[in-house]
Amino acid sequence: MSGGLDLAPLRCPRCGHTGDPRDLTTYQGCPGCAPDVPVNYVCDVPPGRVAAALRPAADRPRGHRGLWRWAGALPVDAVHAVSLGEGDTPLLPLPRLGARFGAPRLAVKNESANPTWSHKDRLCALAVAAARALGATTVTAASTGNHGASLAAYAARAGLHCVIFTLASVPATMKTLMLSYGADVVAVPTSEHRYVLMAEGVRRHGWYPASNGSGRPVGSTPYGIDGYKTIAYELFEQLGGRVPDAVVLPVTYGDCLSGVHRGFADLRAAGLVDRVPRLVAAELFGALAQALTGRGLPPVPTRETVAFSISTPRATHQAVEAIRATGGIAVPVTEEELLEAGYLLATNEGLFVEASSAVGVAAVGTLVRAGRIRPDDEVVCVLTSSGLKDPDAGRALLPDVPVIDLDQAAPAEVVAQLDQR
Repeated sequence: MSGGLDLAPLRCPRCGHTGDPRDLTTYQGCPGCAPDVPVNYVCDVPPGRVAAALRPAADRPRGHRGLWRWAGALPVDAVHAVSLGEGDTPLLPLPRLGARFGAPRLAVKNESANPTWSHKDRLCALAVAAARALGATTVTAASTGNHGASLAAYAARAGLHCVIFTLASVPATMKTLMLSYGADVVAVPTSEHRYVLMAEGVRRHGWYPASNGSGRPVGSTPYGIDGYKTIAYELFEQLGGRVPDAVVLPVTYGDCLSGVHRGFADLRAAGLVDRVPRLVAAELFGALAQALTGRGLPPVPTRETVAFSISTPRATHQAVEAIRATGGIAVPVTEEELLEAGYLLATNEGLFVEASSAVGVAAVGTLVRAGRIRPDDEVVCVLTSSGLKDPDAGRALLPDVPVIDLDQAAPAEVVAQLDQR
């Protein structure tokens, strides 16, 4: 670990600059690269320690053992572990939807099975553990819902104070979730205002920043991002010691994308696999697709969307590098496509997901039609969050519930009509 701390050292993957985990400005990205490109640090866990943690993986018995069973590969010492039973989420084949899309080997990693019903629990378990290692008493984030709810839950578990800055426009359900775990929640009109307030708390009071902390798109705390490595580790286990051909993820700032890439890279470096999957970033507005053409990281035009959780106009350096390193691709998805994908998931496979989570499934259909996913490819979509976070998002595609008055209709006729559907 680093400098007597129970935390792995931090390094800029672009210029090699090392960061001090105790300096909270470190979590705004590498200062040397900032004039050109905002770049997040990565955690340097010793490769030998990672390999030792991973090598027995294929021989371990199955069962719910949680994220911290990978402690040797994680950047925070397990003495600071905080857990609500996150991880070990199911890998489910999609036989009907896969056949419909022309991708018969399609499956999903259902992250809505985590304790606060989203993938953010992996990030926040590590972020709160890192805050404990540094002796912080308050954690903070800018969030439209999932990140804030998860951070509040893990802070409550660890006995820490939590402050969340959100947007006034987010659904009431998301605000309720954040408040229910005991967080102080403040809503503001714009995303930029969230970062101004968060930066003030970090600078003046030493709050530990668990999310992107400024208007520059960098990403969340590197210690939290490494929590997502465990998605790759679990897929390796669940597939019997192999990796799929492609993994598709909804992308905002690329935290999960970057973490999953690092996890597969760990497996390859440990000699457990000889390749990594292509990573596919499913996005709304095309910011990452534009960045991959070499046109930098400028903002792109946006629109109102039910998938507000991933509605960023900017890509990040970490997302670009994860896609390039795996020979992947970024796929913009329309509102109509993501709503239809969510409806098909629920009605064909029994999976009700948040609109932002359905974006990855919609991207699979696009790639199959374009010939970028072949019928024999093994493809895993990461479903990031439960539809119960915003149950009204897909309401327009659903029928009204009929009200039957048995004074006006015979029960046999009603049931007969339903039996014919």
